[in-house]
Amino acid sequence: MKILSTFLLVIGLCMCSPVFAQDTLRRELGIRTSSLNSFGFIYKKKIKENVYRRHRLAFGSLGLNFAGNNTSVGFSAGGATGKEKRRSINDKLQLIYGTELIAGIGLITLTSGSITVDNGNGTGSTIYEGSNLIIVTPSVGIGFVLGAQYNFNPRWYVSGELIPSIEVSGSFGNVTSIYRFNAGFNSSSVGLTGAYRF
Repeated sequence: MKILSTFLLVIGLCMCSPVFAQDTLRRELGIRTSSLNSFGFIYKKKIKENVYRRHRLAFGSLGLNFAGNNTSVGFSAGGATGKEKRRSINDKLQLIYGTELIAGIGLITLTSGSITVDNGNGTGSTIYEGSNLIIVTPSVGIGFVLGAQYNFNPRWYVSGELIPSIEVSGSFGNVTSIYRFNAGFNSSSVGLTGAYRF
């Protein structure tokens, strides 16, 4: 809810700015969702006509669990940067396409006990056991942006996009390591964005 409040405040401040000619609207700020509990920010800057540099920041999660003398901390975050091109279908609707470099990081620590990590490819999971466990999970990949954008007016638009991707990741812990390769898309690859130009 705090993310949504911050976004609405930024939008409100932008609305108070003086109205400029449409060709001076070179930046876009929006909020993107892939589900009701998955939100992130997107920022785009116009490079040239119908070409934009895009940056997505997808907030991950932070979890703390305390059970007796056992403490578990989990953290994850990710983002993407890339280039987007637009092709007009009519004066309101545009096709969008491009590529993104996607990166993420995850961290799990546990005082003692076991942590189960999904192998990520449907082949099961790996269990890490012991004390003072630390598991780091970095990932990197490339995504292909495909979608459509509807412009309500020169300032506001909504867009829907698919981002199928190819990603490589690994989980590295005290005992063993897991390496993954994933290609395709799932529900988190589908996004809906509402954005403001300024």
